[in-house]
Amino acid sequence: QRQMCIRDRLDFISGMKKLSSFYLKEFTNEQLSLWYEMFEEIPEDIFNQAIKEISKENKYMPNASLLYDKCSSLNKNNLMNIANYMYQDGYFHRGVKRLSDEQALRNFDKTVMWLEKGIIPSFLKEDMQEYMKKYKQSQIQNQERLKIKC
Repeated sequence: QRQMCIRDRLDFISGMKKLSSFYLKEFTNEQLSLWYEMFEEIPEDIFNQAIKEISKENKYMPNASLLYDKCSSLNKNNLMNIANYMYQDGYFHRGVKRLSDEQALRNFDKTVMWLEKGIIPSFLKEDMQEYMKKYKQSQIQNQERLKIKC
């Protein structure tokens, strides 16, 4: 099990404070420790987005399982968006020579299957992490363009 640094724990606490304030409910230190163990592998942006969305959707304080399911769903959607971005960028056409559209689509479908099953081969995980950086940068640029047009 990987060790989390204090910064990560502080990010978690910050998210939990938001959740606490949305529902006017306090957490004990023991509860925070237990929830942290459950959420420590969740990316910070996904965790915060899940808190925001679940707070809009649910009238009552979610339990850890409900919040975890929301995080998993958002993470899966995020990974699917990355896979689509990779397809549009031509990633699945790459080979010794450019692959046919049919073969690229098969590779894309295989990737989608892996994502749905939660089994991502290490080579694909590394490539997706690189594309995540590019994807986030393109999202920021798109948001900036929208701000300029408004």
